Amino acid sequence: MAERQRDRTLQFAWVVCLFIVLINLFSLSVSAAEKPNIVIIYGDDMGIDSVDDFNQKLGLETPHLNRLASEGMSFMDAHTTSAVCTPSRYGLLTGRYNWRSRLKRGIVGKWERPLIEEGRLTLPSMLKEHGYATTMIGKWHLGFHWPKRGGGITEKEAEIDFTGPITGGPTDRGFDYWFGDDVPNWPPYAWRENERLLGEITTTAKALGITSYSGVGDGPAVADWSLEAVLPEYAKRCSQYIREQANETKPFFLYFPMPSPHTPIAPDENWKGKSGISDYADFLLETDWAVGEVLKALDESGQKDNTLVIFSTDNGTSPKANFEELEAGGVHLIENWRGYKADAFEGGHRVPFIVRWPGKIAAGSRCEEIVSLVDVMATIADVVDHELPDDSAEDSYSLLPLLLGKKIQEPVHEAIVCHSASGNFAIRKGKWKLLFCRGSGGWSAPREAVAAKQKLPELQLYNLETDPKETKNVYQQHPETVSELTAILRRYIEYGRSNPGERQQNHNGGLHWKNVPWDAPAK
Repeated sequence: MAERQRDRTLQFAWVVCLFIVLINLFSLSVSAAEKPNIVIIYGDDMGIDSVDDFNQKLGLETPHLNRLASEGMSFMDAHTTSAVCTPSRYGLLTGRYNWRSRLKRGIVGKWERPLIEEGRLTLPSMLKEHGYATTMIGKWHLGFHWPKRGGGITEKEAEIDFTGPITGGPTDRGFDYWFGDDVPNWPPYAWRENERLLGEITTTAKALGITSYSGVGDGPAVADWSLEAVLPEYAKRCSQYIREQANETKPFFLYFPMPSPHTPIAPDENWKGKSGISDYADFLLETDWAVGEVLKALDESGQKDNTLVIFSTDNGTSPKANFEELEAGGVHLIENWRGYKADAFEGGHRVPFIVRWPGKIAAGSRCEEIVSLVDVMATIADVVDHELPDDSAEDSYSLLPLLLGKKIQEPVHEAIVCHSASGNFAIRKGKWKLLFCRGSGGWSAPREAVAAKQKLPELQLYNLETDPKETKNVYQQHPETVSELTAILRRYIEYGRSNPGERQQNHNGGLHWKNVPWDAPAK
């Protein structure tokens, strides 16, 4: 009798255990089903005026970006953290201002070590914790550990073993898989897959004749390298990846940092001459097409409704576009904002930022809130219900309430900070923008050396509500605003973060605070 009772008890225990296991499996499958796929498309050197829907005088049609805007929310006051490439990518993938890292100005060099610190939480590493497959197809430009012949690593081209594993890149910073290149106009001219170059380095860019393209430098190359093939290859691979994921159970994160319309301006033969204006205009049209290929793959694979798509760019439009030639052809890429790539002026860092999530985000909606691309990290963390630790995403705020149409009582940011190519700060709060430079801080006129000779003031304060093109410097008329914004910037710098949390350390515990007068406005 006692044995029968014991057997029944064991049977009951097994049933309970099985029930608990099944419940857990069911809850996991429900949870996975609720997590959206996430696609980030990141254009290169493309200001907000480059989208037809945002610039009535553009003079070109961007139908696929227009479609994305009509189906999602467009942020009309969105900014990159920097007006150049590398630092903006750092901010996007970490939720942290780049000037907190070792990069205080400029970009990571051709053979330079990784910028994203080992162990730092990144967007892909966070999503991996939530069961996502993480894939990157495109441009990295955040540094590598290059293998040295005979062992070790090096930053000297002549010492690099191009047959060895190249570490410190995407697959060491959270991505399961990477196919791409570093910068389209930098060596080595070869495809890369995970930690290896594909193909054998047997020639140079000069021997192939591709150094005739603007900005393309000489260096090691594979024999069949084609600049025109880069964007179509990426678009094809992104489309293929998305279609393959339709049969997978895990949600996926696809990061597609485009090489365009950055130099080399190399439209594919199917696009060359399409605009009837210039190669650059053709390349911009091809860039829009590549966005369309991603959207088409989501449509045709049945994954559109369960995929959150973000489109943005790394900084404003480059002068390599040849604005005079474009304007002669009726194309206006710097119509609404002063300056362009590299500048502290709006044209350097105000970019298109569109988010689509069918059934969650109101189609065709627009948001005038001041936001930064560092906010992508906290927003995605909110989407997957990830609690960010204090030592990560120090400048990121979630935009999810805005995306879901919820009313907010206060601005998302107290203020946002932008950085020019030369390392000059600009801080924005409401209608006020304070620039800690005499000129553009970048490449447009007046450059800093010229502005210094002209004895222009060390500070610039603009009311973007009444003066969106930053034409009238009113720093002398509003010393209290200058003091307030300077104090906010100082707090953000010294506290190691701009969002709530425990105090953090910047690289080396501090920075070169270029042209930042802590005690009083410049005279």
